[in-house]
Amino acid sequence: MLLALDIGNTNIVAGLFNDANLQHTWRIATRRQCTCDELATFLKSTFEMAEILFSQIDGLVISSVVPSLTPEAEKLAQKYFYCASLIVNSQTDIGLKNAYDNPREVGADRLVNGIAAWSKYQKACVIADFGTATTVDAVSKEGTYLGGALAPGIHISANALFDAAAKLPRVERLELLEAPASALGKNTMHSVQAGIIFGYAGLVKELMSRCLEELKETEIVTIATGGLAEVIAPLVPQIQHIEPHLTLDGLRLIWERNKNKPER
Repeated sequence: MLLALDIGNTNIVAGLFNDANLQHTWRIATRRQCTCDELATFLKSTFEMAEILFSQIDGLVISSVVPSLTPEAEKLAQKYFYCASLIVNSQTDIGLKNAYDNPREVGADRLVNGIAAWSKYQKACVIADFGTATTVDAVSKEGTYLGGALAPGIHISANALFDAAAKLPRVERLELLEAPASALGKNTMHSVQAGIIFGYAGLVKELMSRCLEELKETEIVTIATGGLAEVIAPLVPQIQHIEPHLTLDGLRLIWERNKNKPER
């Protein structure tokens, strides 16, 4: 079985694959001081609930945008799973060409999303990922990662609003993630919800429109992924598909492409 870890700034998502089948997913909050042993403790408890043994894992593939956690995650393969591991970065053979001016600058998660989308649809793709940051990236029909846009995520923007506006009461996270019935909020919570949710929908609409126009392709598939995709995507008419496990699927594909190479 393959264990895939998507280490983001807000959450760590673990996915367990049996061949191409994603059998289990788990999510915990990211803590930058987390150690290899703490990650193993989390995985052990979740594995036990699913009646999975560490010894059943024969590969570990990792995408990380948190530098302090990358080596800790890699240690899992050696200390607890006794298996090969792969850290995905801009130098990894992922199956896409990289057209970024400096390919090393691209976050691993953006490349992983790109190969997952392109492999599934075999067409030009635009991918919106709603996480700590909101990213909108494009892949050509020939399989080239073309670049994209990066904006602060919903929670970053909301926290900045609350921190800067002293008299504004902080809206709880779960309440914030609901779209209000109207953009004309009649109380503070609904006003903040309208500004954040509808405002972000507008941001993504504009970015998607510009990417679609610049691609100049006859057929383009548009996809949303990330923790907040199901909140924002229904408000963006350009988005055709919601793929909640796109990054995990991409990690599996990259593992399959690289698992038999000598360095593995």
